[in-house]
Amino acid sequence: WEDSDMPRFVLWIGLAFGTIGLAIMAGGVWSWRANEAIVDGGVRTTGIVTELDYRSDDDGGGSYYPVVEFRDRSGRPRTHHASAGSNPPGYARGDRVEIVYLPDSPERALIDDFTGRWLLPVILLGFGAVFAVVGWTTAYFYWRRRRTVAKLKQRGVPVAAQFIECFRDTNTTVNGRHPWKVAAQGTNPLTGKQDAFESDPVWVDLSRLLKDKSVRVLIDPDHPDRHWIDLTDHVGEDDFA
Repeated sequence: WEDSDMPRFVLWIGLAFGTIGLAIMAGGVWSWRANEAIVDGGVRTTGIVTELDYRSDDDGGGSYYPVVEFRDRSGRPRTHHASAGSNPPGYARGDRVEIVYLPDSPERALIDDFTGRWLLPVILLGFGAVFAVVGWTTAYFYWRRRRTVAKLKQRGVPVAAQFIECFRDTNTTVNGRHPWKVAAQGTNPLTGKQDAFESDPVWVDLSRLLKDKSVRVLIDPDHPDRHWIDLTDHVGEDDFA
């Protein structure tokens, strides 16, 4: 979105993505620390891959997760289902692999290679970071727009711009609906040129109300390309998208 048309619902999307991203990253940190605890306090032994468990993904693909049989130090047989898989598979049936397990909790085990120790934490941290960056960056731009509008209300240069039209903002969709935007045109006193102006999105069609009228536009004296069309005389706060 441009700085002049940041819908209000963007804030909630940003906060949701940012929070989900942090939660996923927390899961990655927890997974990494859990694996390191097994490696640091575990017992090493050799296991045999007895099966490749194929698990489908939502996108139609899938990965192969090795199932490993090993014996703990008391000689009791154990089965380890790997939490990380790959496609093509990283192992074949009958392969011998190094297993690390906690002596007091043999069910807590992992294959001591990059995939077993690092793949899941790396995936979670990577995906979480993407969600967090997108979410909090989106929220930041929303709040920056709010600060810009507050600044324009205080010291923006007013312009009486001619109303052109009220059109559907098809680039923005909320619950299947497109909000409206007001388009106007007038002379920018800071540049002396004719400029086109667009309002923040609203849920009200102002075509009839503003026909053959002018609208008040506030222009940032420090950045002549930034503006805000003041529609507060025509719509309420809840009418802004």
